Amino acid sequence: MKQISRRTNPTGLSEVDRRHFSLRMSDDGKSERTFWLERFDFKAAGIPAEAMINCVATAGASEQYFSLGVASNFNRTAYAVSELVRNKPIRFRFVFHMSGDKKLIGFADGVRPIDESGNLGGSLVDIFPTDLYGPVWELDLPAANAEASAKPCILVERSIFPVAPAAVNHHWFVSLVMPEVMRRVALRIAEDPGALDNDDTWTGTWKAYIDQLNVGAPPEDEDDRVEEWAASVVRRFASTGQLRRQIDRLFGEMQGELTE
Repeated sequence: MKQISRRTNPTGLSEVDRRHFSLRMSDDGKSERTFWLERFDFKAAGIPAEAMINCVATAGASEQYFSLGVASNFNRTAYAVSELVRNKPIRFRFVFHMSGDKKLIGFADGVRPIDESGNLGGSLVDIFPTDLYGPVWELDLPAANAEASAKPCILVERSIFPVAPAAVNHHWFVSLVMPEVMRRVALRIAEDPGALDNDDTWTGTWKAYIDQLNVGAPPEDEDDRVEEWAASVVRRFASTGQLRRQIDRLFGEMQGELTE
């Protein structure tokens, strides 16, 4: 089957939990990138053994399709993702259908390679090492009403942070970058406040977190109120949890340097 929609399929189609997949990716920044499906627990996923597996890999606006065989004996060969842009995070969507029948029986959205995984603030923001050719970081921010799998992603310079955890665990990076990321996310959410109540959008996945910050709903008009709401999100974000500890650590380190 040649075309696979990126959008969520109609109600009634079985949505497969991403935990049933183990996807690997090889990307050293020099040779061609490849991925392979290492494990798929079709029994736990409720997918028939004879069902066909197809997937679409996407990065930005580019996409590439693959047929992996049957669920019980899929092809574990490494596939080259040569048609995808290199400066955007890669996401995978898997769909299942019976041989000779184009009707889909199941799908899984937003499956990420294990070697590419890494997040900050739970699963709300991804981090993706890549070649930025100058900047240390950039934010890839979807439209406010984009689908749930298209969540925000921080692109980081690969030569500084070769793997996502290197950025997540660096207190300078966390303290200086994440408040600005949160501000931009808040402003994007405020562009379409109604999307917060839509579970099919990535902003909808932020609703519980925004509620937890106790900053109220984003205003629907007046630019100055939107800016102040975003600022209040950042202040509450920076005053609690892991970020507060990282900022305190940064302050302590800087004060120590000044006294030497």
